[in-house]
Amino acid sequence: MNIAVILAGGKGLRFGGNIPKQMLQLGSKPVISWSVDTFHKIDLIDKIIIVSEKNLTDIIKKLYPENIYPKITAYAEGGKERSDSSYNALESILFNEDDIILFHDAARPFISEDIIVKLINTASITGAAGTYVRATDTVALVNDMLIKSIPERDTVYSAQTPQCFKYDIIKKAHMINKKAPMKNVTDDISLVVNMGADVAVIIGSNMNIKITTELDMKFAEFLITAGHVC
Repeated sequence: MNIAVILAGGKGLRFGGNIPKQMLQLGSKPVISWSVDTFHKIDLIDKIIIVSEKNLTDIIKKLYPENIYPKITAYAEGGKERSDSSYNALESILFNEDDIILFHDAARPFISEDIIVKLINTASITGAAGTYVRATDTVALVNDMLIKSIPERDTVYSAQTPQCFKYDIIKKAHMINKKAPMKNVTDDISLVVNMGADVAVIIGSNMNIKITTELDMKFAEFLITAGHVC
């Protein structure tokens, strides 16, 4: 089976208000619903798990009645760190070893079906695949406000989501991290790479933006109004 995990566990109170960014209205629906609707309509996706703050679970459930969203089969509580939220999703239902799991940020509303399908097809062969776009600016490695090195731009990519894994690989990586917490863990791919496994790269999209600031929200609204997404 192919199972999508929508990570909406962050508080995300970055606009000065008291509403998490994934619950803000974007066009005709909340930010989270854009990605939920995309995953739900894809034939390759069998199940969806939504991870959210405990106090938002009932609100989110009301957005997705079972008769309209039958693929949503479980809700999990968000953890202190992103890796905790992902782990809680892995514990929320029973999986098979060869199930494909996709982790996606609820704050990325405009993920495309094409990228999702490529990730599933690739991870089913390689075991792990992530979504990345080439860096367009020169990147510097800085320590104590001094430039230490400037990596070649051709080798620098920015991470997006979804991140896609066979269940046995991602569960093993999480169990290793539980026993001996890894350093520099920012996402699920960090766990898998630190474990020593290879991760294939799928080229993402500049439309697959992450809503972090008020400016991101305005840009997302522009993309909808201008007809770039629907």
